[in-house]
Amino acid sequence: MSLEVRIIVFLITLVWIACVLRMVRNRRIWERYAIFWVYLGFAVLLMPLAVDVTDRVLMGIGVDQPPNFYFLVGILGILLILLQSSVEITTLVRRSRDTVQELAILEERVHRLESELQSARRAQPDATGGKT
Repeated sequence: MSLEVRIIVFLITLVWIACVLRMVRNRRIWERYAIFWVYLGFAVLLMPLAVDVTDRVLMGIGVDQPPNFYFLVGILGILLILLQSSVEITTLVRRSRDTVQELAILEERVHRLESELQSARRAQPDATGGKT
């Protein structure tokens, strides 16, 4: 990897980390998710420094094209992120459904109690004895 490409990757990664930190500050992303993205940014930041070593290691274990391996790892990482997001979305949908059902049950109970209260008030004899 040439020095120019390493510098470009370094600068892009610094901008990436700054954007993630800005999103945390503006509360557009939770801290627990931002930690992952910041760690990923630092890994990408360090990758140009270790690319020569990792290329040699990958060639030693039989990988003919190390960049293809990097893409494979990246795609698998994206799939893991999508899987985790799907799990979170499923959990939130179930919680929302349960909350809506509980709210509907509570509203029905309130309406039933209000109608019982009105019926009881109508059936109750006038406390003044019918005199006005």
